[in-house]
Amino acid sequence: MIRSLMLSILLCGSPAVLAHHSYAGFDPEERSVFEGTITGIFWGNPHILLDLDDGNTSMRIEWITVTGARQTGVGAERFHTGDRLSVIGSRNRNPDIHVMTAIKALRLPADDWQWISPSLQEKRP
Repeated sequence: MIRSLMLSILLCGSPAVLAHHSYAGFDPEERSVFEGTITGIFWGNPHILLDLDDGNTSMRIEWITVTGARQTGVGAERFHTGDRLSVIGSRNRNPDIHVMTAIKALRLPADDWQWISPSLQEKRP
């Protein structure tokens, strides 16, 4: 009985875990730029989410985990609604889905702050 219950939980939970880490809808090599005003911030896992609006389009930015942000020296106090943010990452292949992921860089022009993905820093000579 317990074995079948555990198997059911694993089977039901697996698609969500696999779907969460799928980037099939994105081109990981793409370098798209989006700049807008921060309208929403969710500082939590599995990803930090930043909602941006450029006056025409609202874009959801799926950044890194809270742990990943802390490891790169970024805390929740860095971002505020109303801040202007520039993002380089991969947009969803479907133009009707306004989501960017695989974020390569963030920039707050007002205070000349920027974050560059550790994966890009490792590739530098």
